[in-house]
Amino acid sequence: MNIVSVSRTIIRLPSIGRSAAIRIAARPTLASATVVRNESVDVVRFFAAAGIVFVHATESAPLVRWGNFFRFAVPFYLFASLYFQSLSLRRNPERTLPRYAALRFRRLYLPFFAWSVIYLLAHDLKRVLSHDSLVSLRPSMLWTGTEYHLWFLPFLLLASLVMAVVQRTFLQQDRSLRWVAIAVAIGSGLAFTQVPMPASWGSTTDSSLISYMQWWRAISAACWAMAFAWFMTLGPVIFAVTPVMGVAGIALVLACSLKQVLNDIQLIPRGLTGLGCMLAALTPWRGPVVSWLARYGRYGYGIYLCHVLILEPMHVLSARLHLPPSIPRDFVIFGFGFAGSLALVQMLGRSSRLKWLNG
Repeated sequence: MNIVSVSRTIIRLPSIGRSAAIRIAARPTLASATVVRNESVDVVRFFAAAGIVFVHATESAPLVRWGNFFRFAVPFYLFASLYFQSLSLRRNPERTLPRYAALRFRRLYLPFFAWSVIYLLAHDLKRVLSHDSLVSLRPSMLWTGTEYHLWFLPFLLLASLVMAVVQRTFLQQDRSLRWVAIAVAIGSGLAFTQVPMPASWGSTTDSSLISYMQWWRAISAACWAMAFAWFMTLGPVIFAVTPVMGVAGIALVLACSLKQVLNDIQLIPRGLTGLGCMLAALTPWRGPVVSWLARYGRYGYGIYLCHVLILEPMHVLSARLHLPPSIPRDFVIFGFGFAGSLALVQMLGRSSRLKWLNG
């Protein structure tokens, strides 16, 4: 399952009195569980996708700085994917690790590879038109991709496999061990925030090193996402999130995002934005606005994959027209980039042969 498919469903079972928990059987049957779409997750995905496009669209100094306000997308995708993967592992204890790995590979790596080929062809076309040499192929492209944002898919694949191995090997046998696993995951994430990133990674234009920098920034959030997933899903009850907790999650996202605007990217606040987004996403918000945003938010993963294909030509055109970076120009590129990406993924979604490119 990928970011999109795993977050489409939740298990709705009878609530326990007035407590904030929902009981779930270890092996629920079709008769005991109803699969419904979680619109709140789609709404958060909408804002996450818009945030990613904004970060990559802006080049003017003021908006580049405010781009740090929207760095919650990657932590949220980690929290959401690993949370729903943990639920899936719990509901399907008979699924073997090799089978799980094969499914994750198909859902994550195949779109990664396809989009790497697409971006490689786009880069080569641009170079041919500019009378430059073609892009040099490197083995590292197999795990970093051919565009700067594709690093996330192999990273999520690896994080999913690590969580599955721990959950299948230890936690499925004795769920009381989840407290040890949670403590280790939280501690590992905190410890990693103290590990200095190699200086060369932050001052390079090499695409492989940029990907490694992004991996380094995401490891702590991945650890905390595993801890959250195990806490929420592996006890005798699966905890629900109340509106009060959802509002607190939104406040946490706003506070941590603003802190990064003021102080640049910081690993702990960045990771906490994933927690806040997940609390907001698991809150059962209702209403026409929620449904409207969710309708487009379900395409968030596809937007993430294709948006650079829309943004780069606009950046090239702006450079050819000698338009300097400015706030109005950035907002125009962002608007057309987001709308164009949404239109592209909707078009792909209508094709039975190409919809898998949306993840």
